[in-house]
Amino acid sequence: MIMRRKKTPPTTPLRLQQALDWLAASPQEDALLDLVPLRNHVATIASSAIPVLHRLKIMELLQQRAERIDEMLVPMLLDVKLPLPVHLGTVARDLIGLRAELGETWLKLAESADPREVARVRRSRTHICWQGIHNLSRQFIAALLIAIPTPVFFWRNFQALYHCARGSVDPTSTLPAEMSAIDTRFKSVLALSAAQPEGLTPRETIFLAEYLESQSAATQIDIIPPDEAADWLWLGAGLDQPPVPLSRRSPADRPSLYFRFGKLAELAKLQLDQLNDGVPPTSFGLPLQAAGADYRNALERARQHWTTPRWRSFNRRPKSIPIEVCTQLSLLWSTLEKDSKPEPNSSAGKLAHTDWTLLNESPSGYAIVHVVGKASGIVPGSALGLRVSDGAAWQICLVRWARSNNSSHVEMGLEVLASSAIPVRIQSLARRNSESPIPALLLPAIPSLNRGEAILSGRGDYNARPFTLLQEQGASLQIVECIPHRSLVETASIEVFEFQRNRVAP
Repeated sequence: MIMRRKKTPPTTPLRLQQALDWLAASPQEDALLDLVPLRNHVATIASSAIPVLHRLKIMELLQQRAERIDEMLVPMLLDVKLPLPVHLGTVARDLIGLRAELGETWLKLAESADPREVARVRRSRTHICWQGIHNLSRQFIAALLIAIPTPVFFWRNFQALYHCARGSVDPTSTLPAEMSAIDTRFKSVLALSAAQPEGLTPRETIFLAEYLESQSAATQIDIIPPDEAADWLWLGAGLDQPPVPLSRRSPADRPSLYFRFGKLAELAKLQLDQLNDGVPPTSFGLPLQAAGADYRNALERARQHWTTPRWRSFNRRPKSIPIEVCTQLSLLWSTLEKDSKPEPNSSAGKLAHTDWTLLNESPSGYAIVHVVGKASGIVPGSALGLRVSDGAAWQICLVRWARSNNSSHVEMGLEVLASSAIPVRIQSLARRNSESPIPALLLPAIPSLNRGEAILSGRGDYNARPFTLLQEQGASLQIVECIPHRSLVETASIEVFEFQRNRVAP
């Protein structure tokens, strides 16, 4: 009699079993606590030799956990300013890393999966590519929110997923819903990258990303090079580089995607005209917040970049000069007031600034990097003071863009608004009895630029109605009634506007 040995099922590798047990357990109430184990388990699945269908199912379960983390963390980043708190920056970078790992794992799965096999579980290669595109687009947005450079391999993998999805469908048949979603998300990221997102606040970034989800179909994409460069940009297949204006450089002999945002810019202009006329945004498919001035300003800045790709107007001259920077408007005002009334043995002014290095300069402004001291309150669109030495005049600058590789590193691009400023107070005539005067900066006229006297204040509506200007001159207080004339700068943080003096109040 022949004894048959009973077959024993293969044992599940320990790390894979740990991942399965973790997925079977209830998620943490605090989704952020799942971030580290989730990254570990994604790495396990990516390196495990398990059947494609099993891998697909496990990846979808891991994906659900990633969405929970994203939904909890992103709202925490909407109002942060640079540099980020260390803990928050660490968690955000971990999420960005997780999205990159998920995107690359989905890409490998799409490239290796047999379409007939995944069809057995009602999936397709296009569906798998959509999962990858979704993760990388969320990675891109998270990187913008904390103002770090675009992560390595983002553009390479993002394009690879798009081309893989395009190659998996029959162009003569009705495109699956996932392909339409991929097109929308792909165009959204292209348009967002062309809108100079480093100059947007986190809330403006989210608004613009949501806007593009419903409007990006106006983006034109072609695989055939255009006859003229004009406002076209391109992406080289397999290259890990952001879009490049065709007018600046042509692609080498490799397959490329060509795209432009002219129609998107025209659509945005039409919608902005309607919003400025008071038409409710919901009447033409935009969120209610689009009616807000800050979001209309963000959309207008994006429209300008979509109309004309960025082009450097001036050559930058490299520098390496130590400078002092005051990053908070309230401290800048106090510093200027103190400088105008020097008091012996006072050191308050020295506490208002930090040390930076000037990297380069041009007629339009500066690029600077933080060196030492506690910098805080940095966000695109804010104002700050800069001086080249102790005792020099404070130049008033607008933060055009900001980057931060980590919690101890900040770079900024600045536009000079004025070579000096005078601390004053302003008060709306309509609210004279209900509100106290607020601090503001009086910027001198610049006749060569056809610019008159201007006021720089925190965000409000002083540029829309008559106001009183209160200015101390020695031991006297001058009170002047003024009328706003022309808005020069309007961001989520500040407003700068010309004005005309009316008369001296009795």
